Amino acid sequence: MNPYSRLIPRLNGREIEERFGYYLNLVEKGVAGFIVFGGELETVRARLAKLQAASHHPLIIASDLEQGLGQQIEGGAVFPPAMAIASALKSAQREEASSMLEKIYAAFAKEAEYGGINTILAPVLDINTNPDNPIIATRAFGEDSDTVSLFGCEMIKVLQQNGIAACGKHFPGHGDTEIDSHISLPVIKKDLDSLEHNELVPFKRAIDEGVGMIMLGHLSVPALDPTGRPASLSGRAVSYLRDRMGFRGLIITDAMNMGGIGRYTENEASLMALNAGVDIILHPSDPDGTASYLQQKDYFISKSTFLSFPGLTGESRKALDARLGTSGMTCKEIDFAEHQRLSDRLAGMAVTAEGNLDIKITKPFMIILKEDKIEKGEHFVNALKQKYGGFQYLSIFPGDDIPWSIIPKDHDLIVSVFSQVKAWKGQTAAGVQRAIETLDGRAKIFISFGNPYVLRNLRNVAKIYAYWDSASAQKAVAARLTSCDTP
Repeated sequence: MNPYSRLIPRLNGREIEERFGYYLNLVEKGVAGFIVFGGELETVRARLAKLQAASHHPLIIASDLEQGLGQQIEGGAVFPPAMAIASALKSAQREEASSMLEKIYAAFAKEAEYGGINTILAPVLDINTNPDNPIIATRAFGEDSDTVSLFGCEMIKVLQQNGIAACGKHFPGHGDTEIDSHISLPVIKKDLDSLEHNELVPFKRAIDEGVGMIMLGHLSVPALDPTGRPASLSGRAVSYLRDRMGFRGLIITDAMNMGGIGRYTENEASLMALNAGVDIILHPSDPDGTASYLQQKDYFISKSTFLSFPGLTGESRKALDARLGTSGMTCKEIDFAEHQRLSDRLAGMAVTAEGNLDIKITKPFMIILKEDKIEKGEHFVNALKQKYGGFQYLSIFPGDDIPWSIIPKDHDLIVSVFSQVKAWKGQTAAGVQRAIETLDGRAKIFISFGNPYVLRNLRNVAKIYAYWDSASAQKAVAARLTSCDTP
């Protein structure tokens, strides 16, 4: 077996023109496909079509489109994160919610297909049970197995009905962690009975729904593998998924450039994963180096199920060709503007409040807490200026002192927090948390444009949750705030 056929390396969409020869060379060597990050839609679309045409088997063109094509590709629509979608539809009747989800995820599928992407690495099936979780949070649909299962299975169903392969992640569940697996290896300390009654429920229901792919997380789960080996490299975890849960689709690792692979090198981890029965190695930093290493080692091809996998023959190959081979080639024109309007509507529906918002604000002063030096809150500030005229605000970065002397004592203090859920953040979030605690008791309203859990320790104060910081979310919060303030 050609080791390249087990690899899905990174494709940088912004460099696809200048590095096209490199990607074409990988295709000629038999690579299984690519995971796409970034780039302009029409450029990426055209180049991916050429790579598909040059391949002897249908390439798996995957991308992390948890929020739609626009999350990665410029020109696509960007939708709210999973938790916001669940918030928007939680009070809807089952049929109404199902109809709305069908529109949302059909938009995901149509835009992905147009762009040449045939595999969406979503839904996130993790249950966010730990408020200190730095990497899941709003990426999860919720904090209980029923919510996550309901929305996750709807996403799977609609994507796959529209010809896009879905991938449930991060098995066996990344929700109850305080460590970002991009940085180091989290440990899930629950016993198997607890896992089977909570974390594993969405994965079992996704399997029953017919999900085509499951991603193994870089997670140490002693209940599944007492050695502490990451589930992504563990034969015991794979056997549990295959034999106990009955999964017959494609098993893929999380990205191999992550710190969660523990003490192993990428090449060692890749070999361990394949020997464990994993089908696909995702995002090796050096695909040529990894392929060369695997070529020199013994790995057990017979352990893999190889369902829906490049290199198959007969009926399985025909089914794979039908699913993957035509993506982006035959789809019709897409109404991206309509999809964005749908996203904007969801952003407004998702906004939720906690505490008493019947607060009279006459002279607002806003502090914007942010995790980087990039300006935040432009749309929110502009919307409030229309209401209050001479609106004053200042931005604070973690570590900055709060300049109490310049905050007028006769003004109503509003705190808006921009805390994005993303990888490799490290301790940045801790600085934001300390600033929030310092401001507690001084502000009338706290607003989260991102991770809602940053406000969890506040008591007896009004809170608004938007779940993300898009222009539509900022405008929706401003409308909510100013409507409450209307005499």
